[in-house]
Amino acid sequence: MVAESEAEVARLKRLLGRRDRILAALAEVARLLSLHLDPRAQMSQMLAVLGEAVQVSRAYIFMNVAAESAPALISQVAEWVAPGIAPQIDNPELQNVPLTEAGYERWERLLKQNQVVYGKVADFPTVEQELLVAQEILALVVVPIFVGPVWWGFMGFDHCNVAHSWDAVEVEALRSAAVMFGAALYRRETEEKVLAAQRKVLRELSTPLIPITDEVVIMPLIGTIDSGRAQLVMETLLDGVAQRQARLVILDITGVPVVDSQVAQALIRAAQAVKLLGARVMLTGIQPQIAQTLVHLGVDLSGIQTQSSLQAGIAAALRG
Repeated sequence: MVAESEAEVARLKRLLGRRDRILAALAEVARLLSLHLDPRAQMSQMLAVLGEAVQVSRAYIFMNVAAESAPALISQVAEWVAPGIAPQIDNPELQNVPLTEAGYERWERLLKQNQVVYGKVADFPTVEQELLVAQEILALVVVPIFVGPVWWGFMGFDHCNVAHSWDAVEVEALRSAAVMFGAALYRRETEEKVLAAQRKVLRELSTPLIPITDEVVIMPLIGTIDSGRAQLVMETLLDGVAQRQARLVILDITGVPVVDSQVAQALIRAAQAVKLLGARVMLTGIQPQIAQTLVHLGVDLSGIQTQSSLQAGIAAALRG
């Protein structure tokens, strides 16, 4: 009886120790995912933390690269392996795998239903065993990754040395890790959409195109013009002239503090491009110090009509 009691105490201690390791691993995963804007940068380290905690041979992430409504096409994008275990990250058979055609229709169905695939490989359907046995997998657990409502892929964990029987604590812990990773991906995706929308608004504000008649538009420029903004000016001008069928674009640089050779050349290129569309550019708001700079630089603006102020430019445009 004493020996049996001691054995039971030892077993409970092992269970508690494993539970503590797994909880610590989940806390570390949460910390890692909070450190970086892009959670994909933490995939390998996250897998290492989880793989060591649950003491598996191999941990990995597969991504569904197919369109949302199409059959799954998965590719391995990250991996961690224990010492002595053959890595599979460079295995071409694990890239662009059509799950259903490869015999894993059951996996695709369960994972898309947010269910877990786990067990001993020997107990899996025969059609699923060949690829797994080739990787020396004896037991595995695969948990789905969802980004919002969309099935993004899965996270998997292999035992290659023993046909391990997975318990509920392990399975739920690994599912929790996949949920955290999916939530981080969704947060990143949402932030990128917000940033893209903000950048679009800022671009529109930095290079507004204002119609004053059916054939005349104004682009008032304010602030510094770098190469990126110069390209944006060009794109906005050309799009605006083409869409509005404008014959004259007034570029007002009253609010531009410095016009160097780079800015001047950008304005000249913009005028030349607009001319190819059958319109012309008028430059207004040239300050005395900017005029001196342009002369000093030897910039030739002879092909561009100029006016001292925006008001004078508008008056000239309306006179035709």
